[in-house]
Amino acid sequence: MSGEVRPKWPWADWAARLSFRKKLALMVNLLIILLIVGAAFLVERRQRNAIVREVEKRALIMARALESATAADLFTYNYVSIEQSVLKFSKEPDLVYAVVLDKEGNLAAQFLLDYPLNRLLNRRAEGRKPGGPTVDQVHVPGTERETVYDVNLPVMIEGSPDPWGRIRLGISLKGMYEEIARTRWEIAGFGILALVVGSAAATTLARRMTRPIQALTQGVAAVGRGDLSQRIEATSQDELGRLSAAFNEMTAQLARVRELEERLRRADRLAALGTMAAGIAHDIRNPLTSILIFSQLMSLHHDDPDVRAKFDRVVPRELERVQAVIEDMMELARPSTLNLEPTNLNEVLMQVLEMFEGQVAAQGIKVGREFDRDLPFCMADRKRLHRCFSNIIANGIQAMAGGGDLTVRTSVIPTTSGDPAIAAGAGVSNGPAIRVVIADTGQGIPPDRLSRIFDPFYTTKEKGLGLGMAITHRIIEDHKGNIDVQSQVALGTTFTIHLPASL
Repeated sequence: MSGEVRPKWPWADWAARLSFRKKLALMVNLLIILLIVGAAFLVERRQRNAIVREVEKRALIMARALESATAADLFTYNYVSIEQSVLKFSKEPDLVYAVVLDKEGNLAAQFLLDYPLNRLLNRRAEGRKPGGPTVDQVHVPGTERETVYDVNLPVMIEGSPDPWGRIRLGISLKGMYEEIARTRWEIAGFGILALVVGSAAATTLARRMTRPIQALTQGVAAVGRGDLSQRIEATSQDELGRLSAAFNEMTAQLARVRELEERLRRADRLAALGTMAAGIAHDIRNPLTSILIFSQLMSLHHDDPDVRAKFDRVVPRELERVQAVIEDMMELARPSTLNLEPTNLNEVLMQVLEMFEGQVAAQGIKVGREFDRDLPFCMADRKRLHRCFSNIIANGIQAMAGGGDLTVRTSVIPTTSGDPAIAAGAGVSNGPAIRVVIADTGQGIPPDRLSRIFDPFYTTKEKGLGLGMAITHRIIEDHKGNIDVQSQVALGTTFTIHLPASL
């Protein structure tokens, strides 16, 4: 399910705050611990089984040795010799008891290490079926919870199908447990040593692996700040070394690109200066020429009332044209100073449309108004936005000399975060914004010209300095908004403006 909320583990935030070096060292150490614990478990299990098998084998060997020593004496009922044989075996350090029974089950000799074994031996003898040797682990009461290996071995005489007696022998498991405990301590010591060595190796490996990554991170941060002189020393030929070499090549390429961009920027500035000079010369030369001509006429025909009347009409008008060019230049060049106030963009757009009502009616243009009635206020400079919308609408009207449709639409965007319609790099925050769309069905703008319409001094008209759209773009940016244009030849042009709302 898309709306399903996955549970967050308590240690997720802690792990997220760890550096890559610490995470790598921690993961390697955990892997080493798991391997050591698993290896220790397997080794301890195998070692324990080997010790148990060895003790069982030794108990059975001792029982068979006692059988060999007492078989002939049982056949001849020589109990004194049997007692001496049992006494010899009693010197074994881990022997708990040794009992020799004759053919009738009577006690021939015994060695009891001060343990109350009679009832135990009698109880275990009851119900035991005759047969081959058996080895069992039994607990001896009163022996401080000591467990012994109890061996029950029938004494066989060659030529007799029935046993001539029975050997009962008990081997203490205390030594076996002590040996197992020593083995465990040795494995634990080796594991701790391996863990220390492995942790040191993991930390060294993590530091060695992350040092180039850390250098790369610092280099990327420096490149982000504009320092393209960063270089990373490649200390190996592995993937990290190749990554460092690729980073160095990238910074070198970026430095070359920056140099080319700077050259292009200087060329563009010179081209813009030339365009500006040509535009200014074109827009100012004609008014100045008219003023010069009428000044000369006034000197020659000062008494002619028609000449004076024409001078009074033409010269102020031409001076106003020169003044308009100078104001446009100053508007684009000087630092912006906004007179911000709560502004209803619907009202501003209505005032602009009212200004063009006569021209719209004369050209047969249909105007569509789709205004959001709940449009919030926008902290803006009303006069400058009026000029901005006037420039766009005037261009749209001029593009529909033979008539068409002009649509003006306003709406609210709850949040601009992730909205692909808003151009990247604009100043609109992630909060609510106001969208203004101005669309016409005019002749459209060719693709090769569309990308330059906001450039200063660029114009597709026979008259004009080409500052209208540049000033419009500047006004929108000063209001921390953005403007985008889409156009198709013979279909029309659409301007989309986003401005931050004031709630």
